[in-house]
Amino acid sequence: MDRRKKIRAASFMLAVTAALLIWGITGAVQVKRLERDRRAEQQRALSQTDEFLDGMTASLQKAVYASSPAMLSRLCGQLRTQAGGAKLSLSALSSGDTQLYNMYKFMSQVAEYTESLNQKAAAGGTLTAGERETLKKLLAYAQRLSAQFGYMSDLMDAGLFSFEELRRGLAAADSGAGDTVSYLNAAADAEDSLQELPTLIYDGPFSDHITEKTSVLLKNAAAVSVTKAKEIAAAALHMEPRELMDAAETAGRLPTYNFYRDKTRIAVTVNGGYPAYILTDHVGGAARVSEEEAVSAAGAYLRELGYAGMEPTYHADENGVCTVNFAYREGEYLCYPDLIKVGVSLSDGSIVTLDARDYLMNHVRRTVPDEAITAEQAAASVTPGLQVKNIKKAVIPTGGGYEKYAYELLCADAGQDVLIYVDTVTGQEDDILLLLYADGGTLTK
Repeated sequence: MDRRKKIRAASFMLAVTAALLIWGITGAVQVKRLERDRRAEQQRALSQTDEFLDGMTASLQKAVYASSPAMLSRLCGQLRTQAGGAKLSLSALSSGDTQLYNMYKFMSQVAEYTESLNQKAAAGGTLTAGERETLKKLLAYAQRLSAQFGYMSDLMDAGLFSFEELRRGLAAADSGAGDTVSYLNAAADAEDSLQELPTLIYDGPFSDHITEKTSVLLKNAAAVSVTKAKEIAAAALHMEPRELMDAAETAGRLPTYNFYRDKTRIAVTVNGGYPAYILTDHVGGAARVSEEEAVSAAGAYLRELGYAGMEPTYHADENGVCTVNFAYREGEYLCYPDLIKVGVSLSDGSIVTLDARDYLMNHVRRTVPDEAITAEQAAASVTPGLQVKNIKKAVIPTGGGYEKYAYELLCADAGQDVLIYVDTVTGQEDDILLLLYADGGTLTK
């Protein structure tokens, strides 16, 4: 073989080797990408299952307290949706050697049982004592299952979770084999717990209400100039107007002039010149201000801004900031749609956040309807066994953007506090909220 042929053969072999190497690398990259995508899908499925179980737990507990057919029907609809979503998410965690039979059975039984209750509610029926006991049993299973899936979800977030080991652990649970790894035990316990079956910053009640209606307050207010708005913004931040820089204006249903200095941003409505929100990049320090002092400072700040008639309702601490929720009081009624949140630094008592957008969108002069039932009648309508601790009158929002007038009944049952809202006109249950007490404040579900 002459020199030219040898060079050509060597070049060919190098080309083949390079092609094989590239093919191998590409294949390995594709395998890793597929594995990464599969792992991400499983992580998403675990997180979704945890969320659905948490929702089912809350809905089951509310169903136990429901006393009207309308409320029972609404909660049964939520439970069917949540159970179906949990089954769908759970399917991504199953494999050929483990089908999580008991968990699926639980979800199906919740859906089927609540459907039967829904049909009863449609005919005007209410829960019997036996049906409430059945709901309590389902609730107990759901709470245990939710806690165990929540534990696994926390481990996943911490990067301490292996889905392949989880599969083997679940398979071992189905086959009766034991497992000594803690997070596998959590999965196995979740399955074993069903063997006996015949399945924020805190914002206060109704604060997630989002309405698409036009603001009556702003519609009837005169427009202010950008110069005037900057003066209002500077006064709200306790600084001079020249210290603020202009930012792009915001259009839409809540038009605002926007300004900033360093890491602080403030928005002032074009109509009326109301401070709409303040955002700061606050770094928490050692707490030197009590919660009571923070609530007092927040109220004083709202009065300084011209927001009158606001009453503190709930508050919560997070990252060195006490966020206080205020609702507008109109006579005997506390108007939850007219919500303003104020964040106070617990290190020095300064105002670090403000959000008055709910108030600005919802505040209006209201005409209170005649009450068809008394507070005593409302209290008598709650589920037997609930102890009524306090009664207030409140305006609450509905999902359709309307409002209802209701008695707010703070009730207690075996360590669980519940808010039940009974319509003052119809006497029907309008909503049920579960109160959860944490170190940083009070949560609702």
